[in-house]
Formats: sequence, structure tokens, C-alpha cells
Amino acid sequence: MLYPLIASVLCLTAIDHWTTYLCLRAPVEGWSIVEANPIADWLFQALGLVPGLAVDSVVTLIAVAFLVQTHRVPHPVRVAFFAGVAVWTAHAVVNNFHALSVMGLSPTGG
Repeated sequence: MLYPLIASVLCLTAIDHWTTYLCLRAPVEGWSIVEANPIADWLFQALGLVPGLAVDSVVTLIAVAFLVQTHRVPHPVRVAFFAGVAVWTAHAVVNNFHALSVMGLSPTGG
């Protein structure tokens, strides 16, 4: 049960980062788009969008690797944590795709 959740989290995170990039990479006339996650917004303001997304990706990979290998966190807690992250990230992905659609942007970046 743990490994499918981890795969889901990693895939959803990649999609979230891609769609976040598409939404925030350039101003869209008539729209004011902002990052809803205050920590990510701070990271993007401090480092820039692409470096901020890269740091976020690395931190995510390190956290996943730690939780996969540690025995200090009980298995049911890890499953619950990854399930929660998957649901939360899926929500962000849905919001990002909705924003792309409303703004008339392509999810392929074209």
C-alpha cells in the first residue's frame, strides 16, 4: 500500500510543479495569478520560480526518501501521511488545471 501512494505523490508533485510553472511563468493579460501555498510563494519570491520549484522538488524527494527508509515512523502513520499528501497535491493539480483552462493556457506549455 505504501509504494503506490509514494508513486502517486511523486507523480502528482511533478504535475503540480509543471502546472504551477505554467500558471506563474509569465503574466497573463487580465489575470492576477498567485501561489496559494505561502511557503512555496515565499520560496518563489526569494529564489525565483524555477529555482524555487527545483528546491521544492529536492526537498520533496529527500522527505520521501527519509520516510521510505526510516523505521522511526510507524508504517500506518507513513501510509496516512502519504495518503494525505496525495489528496492535498491532487487538489492543487485540479486547481492548476482549472486555472490553465480559464486563462486559455495549454497544459503542454505551448
